Amino acid sequence: MERIFREPLTGNEQIPCVILFVFRTTRRLFSGAAVMFESSTKGEPMIRKSVRIVGATLATLLLAGVGNVSAEEGDGAIEEILVTAQKRAQSIQDVHISMNAFTQEDLDDLGWTDITQVANQSPNLDIKYVWGNSMPVYTIRGVGMNSFQASDTPSVGLFVDEVFQTSMAVMGAHLFDIERVEVIKGPQGDVFGRNTNGGAVSYFTRKPSREADGYARVSYGRWDRSEVQAAMGGPISDTLSGRISLMSVRQSEGWVYNRTTGNDVGEVDILSGRVQLMWEPSDDFSVNFKLFGSRDRSQPVYFQHVGYREKGNIGQLCQAFLEGRLDPNTCVSFDGYSDTDGDPYAGDYTNDPSTFINEDETLKNDNWGGTITVEKEFGDISLLSVTSYQEYDRWQPKESDGTPSLYVDFLFTSQIWAFSQEIRLTSNYDGPFNWIVGANYGRDEVAELPGRIGYVEDYLNGWRIDLTYEQDRENLAGYGQFTFDLGDKWRISAGGRVLRDDVTFQQSVSLYIPPSGPVILSNMLPRTIVAPDGSIEELDGKLDDTAFTWRVALDFIPNDNIMVYGSVASGYKPGGFNGGFNLNPLQYLPFYEEEVTAFEIGLKSTLANGRAVFNAAAFTYDYDGLQAATARVYNQVVFTSLDNLAEADVEGFEADLHLRPVDALDIKLGVSVLDTQNNDPRPNFDGARGLSPRKLPNSPEQSFNAAVTYTIPLTNGGHLRLFADYYYMGDHFKEAVNLIPLKVNQDMINARITYVSPNGNWDIGAWAKNLNDEVWVTDTLTDPVALGWGVWVYGAPRSFGVTANWRWGQ
Repeated sequence: MERIFREPLTGNEQIPCVILFVFRTTRRLFSGAAVMFESSTKGEPMIRKSVRIVGATLATLLLAGVGNVSAEEGDGAIEEILVTAQKRAQSIQDVHISMNAFTQEDLDDLGWTDITQVANQSPNLDIKYVWGNSMPVYTIRGVGMNSFQASDTPSVGLFVDEVFQTSMAVMGAHLFDIERVEVIKGPQGDVFGRNTNGGAVSYFTRKPSREADGYARVSYGRWDRSEVQAAMGGPISDTLSGRISLMSVRQSEGWVYNRTTGNDVGEVDILSGRVQLMWEPSDDFSVNFKLFGSRDRSQPVYFQHVGYREKGNIGQLCQAFLEGRLDPNTCVSFDGYSDTDGDPYAGDYTNDPSTFINEDETLKNDNWGGTITVEKEFGDISLLSVTSYQEYDRWQPKESDGTPSLYVDFLFTSQIWAFSQEIRLTSNYDGPFNWIVGANYGRDEVAELPGRIGYVEDYLNGWRIDLTYEQDRENLAGYGQFTFDLGDKWRISAGGRVLRDDVTFQQSVSLYIPPSGPVILSNMLPRTIVAPDGSIEELDGKLDDTAFTWRVALDFIPNDNIMVYGSVASGYKPGGFNGGFNLNPLQYLPFYEEEVTAFEIGLKSTLANGRAVFNAAAFTYDYDGLQAATARVYNQVVFTSLDNLAEADVEGFEADLHLRPVDALDIKLGVSVLDTQNNDPRPNFDGARGLSPRKLPNSPEQSFNAAVTYTIPLTNGGHLRLFADYYYMGDHFKEAVNLIPLKVNQDMINARITYVSPNGNWDIGAWAKNLNDEVWVTDTLTDPVALGWGVWVYGAPRSFGVTANWRWGQ
């Protein structure tokens, strides 16, 4: 094995040694993972043991291999990635934050076009769609907003070209013509600030340049799925350049079979584009104007039904569920339905032409807006101004329960607009002291108009629910950060943000007999309310929050290739109101802010003449006021609302290793361990028999990812590029209430082989996704007590296809 790090291998020696290296690496990592999660009640704490074992495993791998790389191989060093995680351009190895970054080349190899896939190669990041193909939830290190309400804002900030995405509904992003994606972990209480309790994910689109360039990418695969991307740009005049970027995804077949109609469902129809103009009248001044838009006319994703009530005695939870398992033969929903075929990709789904819950209905989600970015250099000081406006219309019919009846199905009709303005000054001094100051203003409105419909007549004896609400949120913040070199080897950074968040909310909920029968309940935001403790509270639908967040980091830099850092940071997410069906006056009580205080130590290292990069971080959080939608019982009445939970504990470890032992081989490995604990004393988190582990949702106890690229030169000057990636998620739950039968762990393998032409301007390849045909659970939605049912949300089974790329000027 030492030869693979000392000198290039040739001929038939290469592939066996590469395979042996990757196999031993993977086996060693998993052997460590198997040990680290054994019970440690009598010994050292689990996280301490995890850090020790995983750190020793990776250190052994690093020292045994890359330490032997010879100086002559230094020309094959791993390329430096520049990021702006601290609002200034830096090498990722100089940033005292645990993070991952992906370039457009990475996205091409991985075959990513959807934002959720970024989590596959980012330890301790989870991204899921709560409704199958919309409403993404980002969770980093256990911190995330597990919600499907458009009125809710995230706990992990999503930024597109530095613009914060204000609503859960607008957090989808199409990965085309991308410069890079940055995953920043941990609360960012200084230069990011808003809604970054867990961290931030930033997408940067490719900007116009003074050189003419472009590309076209066409992909075709299973289910008659075609993906087309194209972009072109270049100079228009001496001072003006432009760029046009387009993406289309069409799929005429689905992988889910609807037994009600005898048809496959799951068609996809997405179109997205951007137009940019860059005006550069001088070397120190530029203005970039971007218009963007997208439309989605896809069919909604269909779920798999789960029943929790005893067959023949629906007043009781079924015995199988109480024993921690699922049995569709003995467990049904309140209407007596159960899906017993055992096929995760088939069901008996509602197809009612008199409603919006039928096969012919599609999403009607439209997103458009514009951004103006102004940059000006004043000697050693840079000015940046980012102005953005965005509108999003959401029309989403949802067959939610996986039954043939109108049991609990919805039509969501959200309208959203958002405006933001940020101004930032950044110093660029050669000396030991530098700083950043800035301010930003944001305002957004979310309305459920013309109104959400809850098709529940088969559950509530003929009644249906109608909901409208309007929410207006205004946010103002000022921030600053400084860095100071304390001699040659030490550096300190500190920053803070002062913010104010004001929100107003009003809502109307009606319970009526369709289509226009009598209304038995018309519930609006009340003036006063009797709280659970018996006190009288006045409500005006307003909530004002002010806060100060901060971050301090200390770096030790013994040489140009090593940095050890420690940081303490706080994060803050403002409160709000429940945008769901508020049929109980108590549901109008606001939920309040949540806060995170994080302690982190980390290592950034570049070794073996640049052929190895090893980064690691260990962390512990104090998580107060976690905002979560949970069931509550008051006066023997069950209702669900957004609420603040008591303190949660989070601790963990993550590491990334990038190796290039020979020029032809690239290996990227990542591992994470995570321990979360929901300390809320209320019993509804204990599950049916009080056995639930009270873990935070979307927080795998361990994960492992790998991506391997191997290049084979050909006699004609071209080459074959072999690529495979793997992702494993350990035990975790998708919801705050941990139901033992719905605990999941899963893995996925993807592979690609690509022929690249001699001049590199075109390539063609074949690929397979979910090669191991894993039945992949993307989410669960459950309510055993009030509704008696739940659903599994599954991702796509194995798929395969071909992709061709043509590029010029690059």
